[in-house]
Amino acid sequence: MRSRGSCPGRGSELRVSIAGGGIGGLTAAVALARKGVEVTVFEQGAGPSRAGASLDLGPNAIRLLDALGLGSAREVGVRPDAIELLRWDDGSTLLRAPHGAPAEKHFGAPLLDFYRPDLHEVLLRALPQDAVRFGARVHAVEQDGAQAEIVLADGTRVPSDAVVAADGIRSPLRQQLVGADEPVFSGTVVYRGLAEKAAVEELHPDRVNRYWLGPNRHAVAYWIASGELLAVNAAIRDADWARESWTDEAPPEEVLPAFEGWHEPLLERFRRCRLFLRGAVFVRHPLEHWSFGRVTLLGDAAHAMEPFQAQGAAQAIEDAFVLGECLHGVPSAEVPEALTRYEQIRMQRAEEMQGSSRAAADTLYLPDGPLQRERDERYRTLLDTHPWGHRQPLWEHDVRAALG
Repeated sequence: MRSRGSCPGRGSELRVSIAGGGIGGLTAAVALARKGVEVTVFEQGAGPSRAGASLDLGPNAIRLLDALGLGSAREVGVRPDAIELLRWDDGSTLLRAPHGAPAEKHFGAPLLDFYRPDLHEVLLRALPQDAVRFGARVHAVEQDGAQAEIVLADGTRVPSDAVVAADGIRSPLRQQLVGADEPVFSGTVVYRGLAEKAAVEELHPDRVNRYWLGPNRHAVAYWIASGELLAVNAAIRDADWARESWTDEAPPEEVLPAFEGWHEPLLERFRRCRLFLRGAVFVRHPLEHWSFGRVTLLGDAAHAMEPFQAQGAAQAIEDAFVLGECLHGVPSAEVPEALTRYEQIRMQRAEEMQGSSRAAADTLYLPDGPLQRERDERYRTLLDTHPWGHRQPLWEHDVRAALG
């Protein structure tokens, strides 16, 4: 039984329903509850799940978690001491950017790497116990000028002043609001593996995040779960398999043939993972609007993106923080205007991240040749202008500046 969170949560005049209990939906719930909003999350899963893999959150997201009083995330996240970009075949270093305490001082928050279920638990513990309803699938939303009403799959109707669709890339609420626009397969399949510390500590003894870059492939290894698990992830861009799932299991033997001839220490990391979770990467085209009266979109439901800037979860957290600020102190009659303000603050930033994430893949996956050599040369001099590495501008952005 998780302990009761410290959010005020109940007793506010404003009631908000959130469809989806992922990172974006739960962070939005915390942000709203911190403002005294009566918030309920409807999650179709039967209960908190320990299934999942890894993610990293840049300082742009960690600053916001800190501001929401979620500093306990640091207890389960791992702060890397450095980031290394390596050549695919021999592991030679293309770029080594220091991190650790100096980077945290520069950005005002660290880069942290997480086991996804650990971060979910931090968010759940920050909420009142009755704020999340599991086993509740949101089927539709209806609204008039006075209120919105979510309709659950069992027919239950829940009136609200605002509804937030944080129900993922195949959001049924998005489909209802903007019409059938199927997610688009990006051509990339991602494998997310985990290895126990005892199995890989001699292979990866330090807290350095390592990225291997090669033709139509890349891989990454970094510590998560307070340093007890090594995340070993691989992405294959020219895949012909396309099923959207983050729970399909695959053995190392499925991953290894795609990386034949790659750096042997990377391949050994693959072998020491018991299994991988396999998922095709789908994206969404940008929308003209996220907000429709008293209903708005958040996270992947609004702006699903490729994972090559590690900004998917971070952008959902930025959405959640801004949403909380925009609805703070707003009377029910002014909710549509507040949701429009949230959209106006967030859409351009999210669309830029969608574009830069897509462009990052082109840079990472260059085949050996002139363009690859030009890229590697840029990496060799990058620290002269970006001492914390290639994602420094993304991490320096603080969404709070746009709130005025």
